[in-house]
Amino acid sequence: MKKQIIPKTDSSLYFKVLSIAALLIFLPALVLPVKGQLSAWELPGYKERVNVFSLGLGRTTERETYLSWSTYSGTSVSFEEDNWKCYSPGKLFGYGRTHSSILYSSLRNPIGGGNTLYLEVECFYSRAWHALHTESSDLLVGPSAMFKLGGIYSGSNSNNVATGEGYLSIGICADYVWRFNIGGKPLAFQASFFSPLAGIAPSPNYDQPYWYVYKYNQYASMIHFAWLGNYRALTQQAAIVCPLSKGSLRVGCTYDYLGNELGGHLTRISDISFTIGYVYRWERKD
Repeated sequence: MKKQIIPKTDSSLYFKVLSIAALLIFLPALVLPVKGQLSAWELPGYKERVNVFSLGLGRTTERETYLSWSTYSGTSVSFEEDNWKCYSPGKLFGYGRTHSSILYSSLRNPIGGGNTLYLEVECFYSRAWHALHTESSDLLVGPSAMFKLGGIYSGSNSNNVATGEGYLSIGICADYVWRFNIGGKPLAFQASFFSPLAGIAPSPNYDQPYWYVYKYNQYASMIHFAWLGNYRALTQQAAIVCPLSKGSLRVGCTYDYLGNELGGHLTRISDISFTIGYVYRWERKD
């Protein structure tokens, strides 16, 4: 069978979003602190931990040519947990930053009909350097261990009805907060992003169904080396935080993107979710 060539799609969207993320994180550092301002968001102190639990509603767009040449889109629901820890403020990487989430989406082909179901789980962990601290700003930067796994099921009578996407990777994390006042009310802008740099990712080779992998024990052929040249991914968050009762309310959005051409297939999955969550602080006990 003659191998079919998959056209490459423009990945400039990934780099545009990454540029916007960097701009949102570093631009507020140029703003002078407001004297005497109150605080809506502070990094945890020694042995403290800040947790955020959020619910999200958004939209997912997916194209996976192993299953179909069509582009599917639909509503997504998600649950996210974020936390910040202080292990030792005097050490180089004395802070910890964790993000984990689960997302479900039911997608539909607007042209040919048919549904696709998408379920994704991700967990990122970073040890962070407190790179910037002023009266109004804090910036954490550090290396990350990143895990993402997603399952896709197609109901459009495809020869291949299901596949998986994800990665196990090392990457980078940047987390920024800018505190300010509006009408005497303390608020904070908090933004962060995680991006994998190099790791491994599963993908069946071109025209290789999963039953073939199972029957002939070809599991090793599904594991590919992934790096920025063949695998692009980004998880970006931005939110406004305001005090509420004994904690804080956090309203924002999360943008998640994954794209690759591993195994001769084209994969593009993106999701933007609007989130609302509650922030609380507690002291860890040894």
